[in-house]
Amino acid sequence: MLRFKIAVLILFFFWGTALSQEKQPVPEEKQKKVYSSEEIKQFEEKFKLALRMYKRGSYYTALNILSKLITDRYNPFYGKSLFLMAKIYLHLGRKTGLKEFIQKAMYYLNTYSYSVENPFDWEFYYTKGNIYENLYMYERALAMYKKAFSMADTPKKQFKTVVAILRVAAWLKRMDIITRYIVLVNLEELSEREKREFEFVKGLVEFERGNYKEAVKYLIPVYKTYEEYLIENPDYYLIVGENAYRLGDYSFAKKVFKRIISIVKDESVIRRALLRLGDIALKEGDKILAMNYYYEIVKKYPNTDEATIAKLKLIALGKKDRDIHIRLLTSKDKDFQDPLGFVLKALVLNRNNYVGFFALADFGLMVLGSKSEKLFDKLVHELSLVNISRMKYEHIEYIRQLWVPELYRLSHMRICKLFASNKRFFYTVLDRKSLEYFYTSLKKCGKLKMAFEIADFLYKKWRDDRSVLLLSDAYYSLEQYRKSVEILKKVKNKNCRYYILLSKNYIFLKKADIALIDRIKKSCKEDSVEKRVVMSYIYLEKGDVKQAFKIIEPVAEKLSDYYMKTVIGKMFVRKLVYLLFEKKMYAQALKILLPLSERLKKDCDINSWMLVAAVRTDNEKLISEYEQRINGCNTEWSLVAKNIYEDYKVIRGFRNE
Repeated sequence: MLRFKIAVLILFFFWGTALSQEKQPVPEEKQKKVYSSEEIKQFEEKFKLALRMYKRGSYYTALNILSKLITDRYNPFYGKSLFLMAKIYLHLGRKTGLKEFIQKAMYYLNTYSYSVENPFDWEFYYTKGNIYENLYMYERALAMYKKAFSMADTPKKQFKTVVAILRVAAWLKRMDIITRYIVLVNLEELSEREKREFEFVKGLVEFERGNYKEAVKYLIPVYKTYEEYLIENPDYYLIVGENAYRLGDYSFAKKVFKRIISIVKDESVIRRALLRLGDIALKEGDKILAMNYYYEIVKKYPNTDEATIAKLKLIALGKKDRDIHIRLLTSKDKDFQDPLGFVLKALVLNRNNYVGFFALADFGLMVLGSKSEKLFDKLVHELSLVNISRMKYEHIEYIRQLWVPELYRLSHMRICKLFASNKRFFYTVLDRKSLEYFYTSLKKCGKLKMAFEIADFLYKKWRDDRSVLLLSDAYYSLEQYRKSVEILKKVKNKNCRYYILLSKNYIFLKKADIALIDRIKKSCKEDSVEKRVVMSYIYLEKGDVKQAFKIIEPVAEKLSDYYMKTVIGKMFVRKLVYLLFEKKMYAQALKILLPLSERLKKDCDINSWMLVAAVRTDNEKLISEYEQRINGCNTEWSLVAKNIYEDYKVIRGFRNE
């Protein structure tokens, strides 16, 4: 019975399958729609109308027409419509700054490449390069432009491609590419419009090189005669104002930035122009106007990168100006209520990006003036993570503006710790004067190799007398005296510092030259301790102890600092005392030693010398005081002094009897 049921089920299964196959119609191959000549003509007219609207600037009308043409992929104008839509969205994206338009341009261009045969021609690669450029993907843009250049079959196409390559190479700071392609432009073949475009590109190249005075020569003519080009490319308009700002021509920069705000539609460019107007107001000393510009960005464009940057600048302003700080608190914005929390959050969320470097500047301002070691260690950690290659001019400018005054107030140990965390950061951010200050601080905390690195960096960058003297001093500090003297030979104008440094090297090389004393006297107008120590040391080397004492006596009261901070200072005092004792000039020795002993009450050698000189001059008051001071000393000179004192007590005892 069971077998019968199974057989019936199998029969029903095969019968159902056969029946379904009979009822399922076989799909016919979809036929490509064939349009009549009249329909094709209508499509052509619509496409031509869209093209006219595009050239006339009626972009949205053109898009409306084209959107109807792309509803059917078999439409003979389907591919052309897609390509034109890509160009329109690219143009809109460039003008408004809306990246959604640029993304749509990429979508329609890619769809075009899938929909037509042989789409990969010059125009395709040039347009795709333009899209990548406006998405700030410069490496990809450069690759597309190079491909387009290889396909350029007319002088006009070649010019447009070369200009695009030069533009992107400037953004990338690839001067090798600029040098290779700029020679390909033949000005005689260019129209007036093309010449203006080329002028702008040359200005952009000089701007990116940092040659702002040279850039003006190219940018200003474009600004005056071809403003529509700048309006169509708002980022380029911003370059004109930024170049003027970096030159310090704030009047013209303000004019450009205000013009941008009034005429440009790209809100990101408007926000950046407002930021720069605030920066200019601050440089001109109008803190309230600067605050108003920054606050306008915060209120009108919340949740943008520029709004975050504006808040950071307001917080920094508030930290330096109490009135502004109070105004910010009354705004009831929670970020101004807890500035450290806001800054730290902005820093962590934006580490190593455009906003993050502004947050780092604010955090540094807060920490450098704080005694908190925990916060200072956090700053050191953040500095160690900084990628210098991503920093821009405005970051360096802002960090320098906030940090440099605070750095001069730091202890030498803190400066050494900061510098060690990220040397390249400070080479990039600090100006020459600040790096020289770091050099001095590094020497004071014993980081002589790091100090040498700064001196070497400054020498390679400047190669002037000032940098030569610093490098020579660095070799001197490393006890490479011959190398120090060799570097000094490159000095052109021999000044006080030169002769002092040369003399110190010669002292250590046992080549002290008495002729240097007259040169030091003539070139060194300031009566410094170092000047007198060096001249006195030279006299000591030549055996003229009386003249050596005569030179150093006027600065005896100031000698202690130089003694404590320099090796040559310690050597000089030791040698002077030895020779004064040798010549039995104990009273003179006391004049030198007494101010030193008052500052260095625990220095066993100085106290021992004082005791010896006191015994030899029979100064009972000093003998009693300094005998007690050396009780706990066990140096060679303290043993000598104790023996002399014991002999003194014995002799005095005999005298009393």
